[in-house]
Amino acid sequence: MNEARALLARHGKSFWFASRFMEKGDADDAAQLYAACRILDDLADEDMPSAEENVRARQRLQCIREELFTPAAAGDDPVTKALKDLHVRRGVNLDAAAALITALTRDADTSLQLDNQAELLRYCYGAAGTVGVMMAPLIGAPSDAWPHAIDLGIAMQLTNIARDIQEDARLGRRYVPGDWVDQAPPAALDNPAGSLAVKAAAANLALLELADTYYQSGADGFQRIPIKNRRAIAVAAEVYRGIGLQLRTRQGRYWEGRAMVSLPGKVRLAARRLTGHGHIRPAGRPGHDSTLHAALAGLPGTHPPSS
Repeated sequence: MNEARALLARHGKSFWFASRFMEKGDADDAAQLYAACRILDDLADEDMPSAEENVRARQRLQCIREELFTPAAAGDDPVTKALKDLHVRRGVNLDAAAALITALTRDADTSLQLDNQAELLRYCYGAAGTVGVMMAPLIGAPSDAWPHAIDLGIAMQLTNIARDIQEDARLGRRYVPGDWVDQAPPAALDNPAGSLAVKAAAANLALLELADTYYQSGADGFQRIPIKNRRAIAVAAEVYRGIGLQLRTRQGRYWEGRAMVSLPGKVRLAARRLTGHGHIRPAGRPGHDSTLHAALAGLPGTHPPSS
């Protein structure tokens, strides 16, 4: 477990910071889930030293996905064992784990370019909404609150995308919907000029506005979480949204440098959140807004479409 916590501290600094406000047992299990998801992400990256190792990584991913739905065996992959353990002890949803693997495998395509907002939201569900579904039982959120957990994951992923447009462009990927930027190829978004710069900055701000819609829905589910874990998740959301606040001060010009929140900045945002002055607050709406999941019909944990 110490290894999982160390991995979270190294690679998930905002979540590690927030996890310090959680119940210890829940924080340990959340770190175990994070470590499993991090390994899956690394396997999908296709950043191994050789093509042969990339093939083996892809094969390992497929084996893990298949093992999730077979009886436990001594030869199971360590990641499978970790996820099955969380499933048995805490009710972590394995369909969501399989959906995450599917999304990560697609994300390994270096030429990935999304065309519209519906594709963007499905991508965000696969990359992070799935993690929200798996995290929900670990923080004490009931199953009817899972749609809110999905929305918080989507909001954070939208923030990631807004922050990393330039980095992703250099990898040949464009997560910004093509119809927001005249189908500009990834390379053009690295350091855009002229009219494209105006559209790229506007697209960056549009990502943040969309993220805020999903942050709000996530916050509307906070009351379903036990108080201590609720504070931790609220702090994580506040800190993550802080990245977007930095991008807004640049009017969406993401190419001026990678936005990040320093440790003192995280402390300030956490203090605001814990004293009731955070930017993300429950609006007191009854239930979940099903229109937020119109593009996600049938995916694990999502709000069923209205009849």
